[in-house]
Amino acid sequence: MAETALNNNVLSITGRNREECMDNLYKKYGTNFQVISCKHALTPGFLGFFQREKIVLRYQITNSSLEQGLAKKPSSPFPGYVASLPEPTSAPNLSGYSSSATSFIKQRDEILQRQNPSVTNNLQIGQLTKQFDLLKSQMQEKLDEIAHAVSEEKDHPSIIKMQEILEENEFTKSYIKKICTRMKNEFSLEKLDDFDYVQTCVADWIGESIPIAREEKKSAPHVIIIVGPTGVGKTTTVAKMSSRISIDYKKNREKYKYPPRIRMITTDTMRVAAIEQLKRWAEIINVEVDKAETSEDLKTLCDSYVSNSDYIFIDTSGYSPNDYENIAKMRTILNVKNLNENVYLAITAGVSSKDLENIIRNYEAFDFKSVIVTKCDETTAFGRVISVLAEKSKPVSWITTGQDVLNTIQRAEPKWFLKNLAGFKIDEEHIEKKFGNADKELGKF
Repeated sequence: MAETALNNNVLSITGRNREECMDNLYKKYGTNFQVISCKHALTPGFLGFFQREKIVLRYQITNSSLEQGLAKKPSSPFPGYVASLPEPTSAPNLSGYSSSATSFIKQRDEILQRQNPSVTNNLQIGQLTKQFDLLKSQMQEKLDEIAHAVSEEKDHPSIIKMQEILEENEFTKSYIKKICTRMKNEFSLEKLDDFDYVQTCVADWIGESIPIAREEKKSAPHVIIIVGPTGVGKTTTVAKMSSRISIDYKKNREKYKYPPRIRMITTDTMRVAAIEQLKRWAEIINVEVDKAETSEDLKTLCDSYVSNSDYIFIDTSGYSPNDYENIAKMRTILNVKNLNENVYLAITAGVSSKDLENIIRNYEAFDFKSVIVTKCDETTAFGRVISVLAEKSKPVSWITTGQDVLNTIQRAEPKWFLKNLAGFKIDEEHIEKKFGNADKELGKF
């Protein structure tokens, strides 16, 4: 029960109900008071919850003598009091009532409550709803803060260090992201603390991701076509492949019933002296070279070689991967029925990931089965090639590592790429055991 002086003439008293307020006023003033108004209000509660309804009576003292207000209480608890509020004999002083503490909204709510008791419940529900909305907003802010903190949380030092090594080797962003995600998902904190273990596992993952082409067994003659952009070393690669067969024959004659018969054909009509360059290489291994400018020329030459050749190498013109017209013309020249060919796409090890994707896309019309990575001696970053070939599922069959025609081509194998990654501490015994040796048998294509 609380009593407050609003001004010199008007007082207020608060209680749980009207009867409680009237009883306390009677005990204090007897009948020397007059009720001006009665309104419902809500206690503040805790954080806006558990609010309770209270009654606020505004009244005036009709006799200034407080002693008279202490008169003996009559038998009737509320003499002269009726259900409806009595009209004041004179207009009360409401100057304080119109202050900011009793705003228009509060007066509106008071009127609504007097007219309809259910309004009180509606107001309570509205206030609770408002409180829940506020709490919901505050909770969402906290959740957003937590999510932001998690996203900003630093990765384990081993993950950061491995990411830096992968970036140094110029793996693509998408490839690095997959590796880092896998580390987070598969490694415990204890394992992440062992960086040697992390390196070994990541090296295994990289090796497993490198698609390696295996030997295609086809009946003789083996027709081998090398396509690719200008400047990737197609002509030199043809010479290297041919030389490899000749060298193997000289070292391992017991494997051969007769010397391998090799033929070379060039369809390169764009580059000056292309056939002369191929002939110079061919003279070293005693191989003949012919030229085909049309599809009919190529078919005639291949038909004539079928019965007396073991290998037919076809060198092609190099074009920009964006030169769609000439690429289409070259595809027409190579369109010979029953050729039974193996088509290889030659690319350089230093090609950018974006350019490599473009080359693969524009040379897919040749239906190449695998890739030859040339000029591996001219770069130290193999991440680009590994990333794109893995993502495009294009197997690599051969790599070349220098200008020496006789000794700079070898079968592609994961461990070669792993050993040539920068910044990795490679366990050679482990990768030898895991990946084994690629098919090194010379003369197989």
